[in-house]
Amino acid sequence: MGTGGILKDALYAPVLRRLEVACLALAAMAAVAHLCGLLLVIGGTVLAFWAVRGIMLAVSVVLRVVSWRAARRTAAPPIAARVRLLRSILSCGVVLVCMGAAFVDLSASYRLLEPPGGNGCRAVVREHSFLFAGGGTVYGVGFGGIGTRASSWTTDDGYEPVADGSYTLRWDGDTGVLSLVGGVDPVWPAVHTIPCS
Repeated sequence: MGTGGILKDALYAPVLRRLEVACLALAAMAAVAHLCGLLLVIGGTVLAFWAVRGIMLAVSVVLRVVSWRAARRTAAPPIAARVRLLRSILSCGVVLVCMGAAFVDLSASYRLLEPPGGNGCRAVVREHSFLFAGGGTVYGVGFGGIGTRASSWTTDDGYEPVADGSYTLRWDGDTGVLSLVGGVDPVWPAVHTIPCS
């Protein structure tokens, strides 16, 4: 490899490491946002945070490999042991947080409910079931597509009332009311208020 290639690798390696850290930070922020009860709706599609985390983690792994190869080709001094240890601890922590948050979301499905509110507010439902238990959460989504957790419920026998179409949604200005119909399998509670601002 020529001198120009070595210089180029020496310049790119630190940039790639910074991009890797940025991707890890975005993955961690997506995990924390999910655990704090936030979600994102873009163009009528609910963006699952586990997908964002997975993409950011994959990109950070690719950047780590590319920056490692670029650093090996140069005569750059090795990174101090403390910096390597700190970076490894940070990476492992982010991966564990993301895996924990993804485990919570494995059996969940998201639905954007109709009708929308008169002021552009939307309701999104996240339903999940596992063995003989189920439940759901409703989010109010306002301007900017950011949804906040409004209310939640539990069901018997893994019943998912919204997936079954057993619900009604009414809007009164900035507030929606979601009524769930249990049928044979009860839903606790059945009526949920959705503030949207």
